[in-house]
Amino acid sequence: MVYAVVTGGGTSGHVLPARAILELLIEQGHSVDELRYVGARRGIETELMKEFGVDCEFLPISGLQRSLSLDNIAKNIALPFRLLKSRWIAKNLIERWSPRVVVSVGGYASEPMARAAISHNVPLVCVSYDRVPGLATRRQAKHATVATTPFEGVSLAHSVIAGAPVRSEIRHLDSREQRTGARQRLGIPENATVITIVGGSLGSGALNAVVPQLLQRLSLMQSSVAVFHICGTRFMNEPCPNAPQGVWYRRVGYEDRMTDVYAASDVVVARAGASTVAEISTVGVASILVPWPGAADHHQDLNAQWLAEQNATVMSSDQQCESGEIIETIMDLIDQEERRSQLARSAREAGGIHRGNTLANAIQNAAR
Repeated sequence: MVYAVVTGGGTSGHVLPARAILELLIEQGHSVDELRYVGARRGIETELMKEFGVDCEFLPISGLQRSLSLDNIAKNIALPFRLLKSRWIAKNLIERWSPRVVVSVGGYASEPMARAAISHNVPLVCVSYDRVPGLATRRQAKHATVATTPFEGVSLAHSVIAGAPVRSEIRHLDSREQRTGARQRLGIPENATVITIVGGSLGSGALNAVVPQLLQRLSLMQSSVAVFHICGTRFMNEPCPNAPQGVWYRRVGYEDRMTDVYAASDVVVARAGASTVAEISTVGVASILVPWPGAADHHQDLNAQWLAEQNATVMSSDQQCESGEIIETIMDLIDQEERRSQLARSAREAGGIHRGNTLANAIQNAAR
């Protein structure tokens, strides 16, 4: 018997919440044999779901390509055929599995299974984790049994506040207890003030460009400072900044040990994607959030504002990265340990709902 099918994907911003939901259900006592995941063949989920233990199906559906290269035009021409085939496969999966509930995390990859659930009267739960839900989630929520939102102020049909889906290892992280071990595993000096710069799964050119000047400023400090820089794999071929004497610096393209990264960090400088904001608040770490200006509906600005309104983060911008103003913001936090502690405490308080079972309960209550 299949209890739940979790669907959605295409980017890590969808796949990681899907994994987190599966982990929540496993913690509630559901066997991996009762769970399924359905994503897209062309999405990052084919890598991120490897070795997770839950049976997966990957549909031929793909997203709309917005640039007008010949290759992308060809992909868009094929899109209706992939969509129809994916819907047919999803219909057969629903009939074969007869799940008690389908959980959609949004994105183009969620459409076929959500549609099949609605047409077969299988309860549908839409899980939103942005302050502005995506188009797929808004459409599906109109037909859902329930839609969950991460916090107050999110407009969505049939919605209840249930927190954001956050991976188990991050929900259960005790930063103080694991800090020393985390720094040892990452090779970071144990007694340094640690600044982590991370631009999401793809990296951020704006954040990366700040690093050389930041390293020079840090070299003027008397105290020990370390910079752990997750630049994104697409930027690894760019010249690596030279760390001045006295400043520990390491650059990596991607880091999957994010529990260690959060535990080791005194300040996290990051984009304001939904998963990043949820993780920062769940763990409770001081942060400077730089919303990506190209995000649809400016949802990263709104994600960051949710924490800023609770005095739980410092907001910055790409313009402040270009002008160097963000470096002054970072230096101020390095100099103010009590301010960092206050930001971390406020963030953890805001993230309390993400650490609980409210989301799991909403899914289980919807199941037939």
